[in-house]
Amino acid sequence: MVNMPNNDIKLILKKYGIFFGLVFGMAVILFCFVLLSRSPWKHGLAQTVQDTLNYYYPDSYMVGEYHDIESSLSTSAAVFTVKPKKANTTELSAYCVLVRIPTIAGAAPGVFLYSVRYGAHFVGYAIDIGKADDVLSFDMQKSTIHYWQKQIPLILEKAGVL
Repeated sequence: MVNMPNNDIKLILKKYGIFFGLVFGMAVILFCFVLLSRSPWKHGLAQTVQDTLNYYYPDSYMVGEYHDIESSLSTSAAVFTVKPKKANTTELSAYCVLVRIPTIAGAAPGVFLYSVRYGAHFVGYAIDIGKADDVLSFDMQKSTIHYWQKQIPLILEKAGVL
């Protein structure tokens, strides 16, 4: 072990203390920003889902509560309760799932509607609401959409709604 003067050890400890204090402070600030941005992020996702539903099914559904997904899928999917706007419908519980789908043009948010009676079906892409359908609706995309249709019930289970 090297003998160092007491002042050198104090200087080194002071520098490391300042460095790790700054790193810890930046981590706390980042954590605060993440917590503060959660609500606007969820509201933005709900608005995107609502706009997509309004385009494909005008005046049919209203987006409701957001459900947390207890899985690593929570970074690639979002689950919302949707309610029919018409009171005389027999459909009681329906859910909308926004999923990041890999496409030939890159990842695109796809909206799926799920009901116990009809299962999951693809509503459309939530990019420029309807304008990207021609680019993204190649035949090879059908297998990807079919895959996600099968995954929707599993996602809803992880969100605790099924």
